[in-house]
Parts: sequence; C-alpha cells; structure tokens
Amino acid sequence: MGLASAPQQAIRNEILASLPDEDLAELRPHLTRVRLVSGQVLIEPGQPTEHVFFVEEGMVSMIVDCGAGRASAQVAMIGREGMVGCLALLGTDAISGASAVSQVQGIAVRMKVAELMGFVAERPAMRWTCLAYVQSLMQQTMQTAASNAQNTLPERTIRWLLMAHDRIDGDELPITHEALSIVLGVRRPGVTVVVCALQEAGLVRAGRGRITIVDRLGLEQIACSRGWHDTQASIPQQPSNPSTGDQS
Repeated sequence: MGLASAPQQAIRNEILASLPDEDLAELRPHLTRVRLVSGQVLIEPGQPTEHVFFVEEGMVSMIVDCGAGRASAQVAMIGREGMVGCLALLGTDAISGASAVSQVQGIAVRMKVAELMGFVAERPAMRWTCLAYVQSLMQQTMQTAASNAQNTLPERTIRWLLMAHDRIDGDELPITHEALSIVLGVRRPGVTVVVCALQEAGLVRAGRGRITIVDRLGLEQIACSRGWHDTQASIPQQPSNPSTGDQS
C-alpha cells in the first residue's frame, strides 16, 4: 500500500541520508514512500527489476529458489542500511535471479530504476554511494555462502538472528519458525530444536510468531568465538571527491 507522497519528510534510509543536500533535493520528487507487509514480494525472480526500494523500517530477504524438491535459501538481508534491487545499477538487463521478500512490516522509499540510473550517471556522489553498497551486498552474500557451507544449523541461526536484530527497532523479531526455516533453507523441526535450546540457555525468548533477543552479548560471544560475526557489512566512507576517489 502506498503512502501519501511527502517529499520533505525526514529520510531514515542510510544511503539516501548520506547524500549531499543538493543531490537529495533533486531525488525527492522521484521518491514514493510505500508500506511493506510481511511476506510481500518486492522483486520476482526472472522478471525485470522496475523499482529499487530504499528500506527505512523493516527488513527484506533476498531468497534463491534451489529448484524442484529443494528448499529455498536466503542469500542476503537488507535493512535501512541498503536498498533492494541495487544490482540493476550494474547496467545489465536488470533481470533478478532472486526474489526480494519483506520479512516484517515496515516502510521503504521506492524509485524507478530508469530514473535512478540517470542520477547515478550524472551525480558522482550518488554513483559512489550506490556502487559502494553493491560492493557491501556482494560481500554479505559471500559471507553467507561461507557460513552456509561451514557452520552448523545453530551457528547459522544465531548469525541470522544477529543480522535481523541489527536491522529492526527493538529486540522483538516477528518471525515464525516456519519462516525462519525457509530463509535458512532447512526443515522446520530443526529450527524449533535450535530456538528451544537458545531459549533454555537464556539467550532468546520464543513466543507465538515472535523471537525476542534477550542476551545479545551472549549471542555475539558465540558468533565471535567462531570467527563469523559479520552481521552487517559496513559501507566504506565516501572520499572527499567521489568522482576521482581523491581524499586529499
């Protein structure tokens, strides 16, 4: 559902908020705020990407279908630090290989890919910031692939909970065991066993359709002890002259 266009509202997305005032002022007339609901598909796999979504509240999973008879799996998670559909900026045919699914309700700022491409071509700061995020997202997918290959289900679950906690307001994650099993690409009973164990250890509290982070530090200590505490890749600081990368 769309929200009333309000160009002068404060921007909560970190990519847009980092832009110079003059760039953001040029972008605002092309931005539309939209509500995100749980389970909403923003981008369909195999279809052209027509819009990008700068997340302001909530989180979106990039999910790859592994084929008939096989579970799907999340390859990236996007919150207010990023944007959904950014790979279209690489100048290909903008056909997505993954679906983008909103995991929790929230708000995003939507913009047509064609319009954003024009701004990226004309404004160095916009180009640098967007491409830096593409790099960050690719780094996250590589870390996710390594985690999926090397880590146990409990370790992967903790990593996902930490990543989600980084991207929401508060400690309560409105996600069911079924939804968590889908993004992890495993069977639901295995997720239930892991969540129950984490609850018995006092690290989380599980309820109907909710998982609440109780001991963030405890979860981080488990993650750090295994060397994969990579919950939110950072975007490099923008150089003083983004057109050349000159920081002098």
